[in-house]
Amino acid sequence: MKLLIRNFCSTLALLSIASLQAGAGGPDTPSSNATNNSSARHLTLPHFEPNMPVAPGRDEFMRACATCHSARYVTMQPPFSRRQWEETVRKMINTYGAPADEFQVAKIVDYLYAIDGNGPRPQTHDSSSDDDESGATASPVAEATESAPALQIATNARDREANVQSGKGLFQENCAGCHGDDGRSDGVASQALLPKPTDLTAARFSDEFLRQTLWNGVRGAPMPSWRKLPLRDLSAVAAYVQSFHSTTNSSTIVPESLARGKALYEKNCLACHGSTGDGKGPAATTLAPPPSNFKMIQPDFDYIRKVLRDGIPGTSMPVWKDQLSESDNAAVAAYVRSLYEAPNP
Repeated sequence: MKLLIRNFCSTLALLSIASLQAGAGGPDTPSSNATNNSSARHLTLPHFEPNMPVAPGRDEFMRACATCHSARYVTMQPPFSRRQWEETVRKMINTYGAPADEFQVAKIVDYLYAIDGNGPRPQTHDSSSDDDESGATASPVAEATESAPALQIATNARDREANVQSGKGLFQENCAGCHGDDGRSDGVASQALLPKPTDLTAARFSDEFLRQTLWNGVRGAPMPSWRKLPLRDLSAVAAYVQSFHSTTNSSTIVPESLARGKALYEKNCLACHGSTGDGKGPAATTLAPPPSNFKMIQPDFDYIRKVLRDGIPGTSMPVWKDQLSESDNAAVAAYVRSLYEAPNP
């Protein structure tokens, strides 16, 4: 990789020299002609992605398509008819395994036709404008508004175990390709996905989180909605996912006081994850995938520390190892875990 970058930079340097010589009349031209350098040709590499127009179906597009297709690639396509867009979307699903279900297809087609069809295009910012400095996610991204139906997860041990066993088969059929047989984010498709599928063994998920995720998918990530499955099947899958993780506290280091972790969280994390950890900070509306909601997700202590050190590629979660000491890292991890709202028995 370093060799490729070095060769690329060398090529750019040669092109720049050649362009300067051509603009100045050649290498033997007297220095008095240096004023002609203003006409030298130069390369301008693309810097920012254009904003995706706000129109119905944008949320479904961001969930299912933006993971692989850049905004620039989509907006440079020729004006297709609605039928052509539908054929293209279905090809992405059937041939390449794009993470979209039947519910999303119609909305994605409507959106693509609106922004690159034969009709008038919704207004958006030009990618070359001076104020376009935050890429394709600069404009607020709407949350899914359709509320998911309540899951039917049994409370008694016998019925819940039956749900888990039923969910295991459904998980193997529909989810293991990405999340892996044991939910550890090591499925056969995981290497081609960004962001990577969630490691379902590294966190505790509430019923509410699983309900919304299975019904609506995850915006800006390769997690589609699964509302094509019957509610009893979704409930069984949720029960099986919850069986991956123990409900006991897995922290190994607990600071004497959470005050330090809270102060560090408010300084470094609040803008995205919100003051209460609900994932609705001031910057959250522009981010896809959205920030984690720690009121509904309780990651393991060691997993949080790893994320703080390494970030999460493909998301807006940056690397914090240069900003936080090991003790600060532990304090933030402990505080984040304290934000989870365990359901009442």
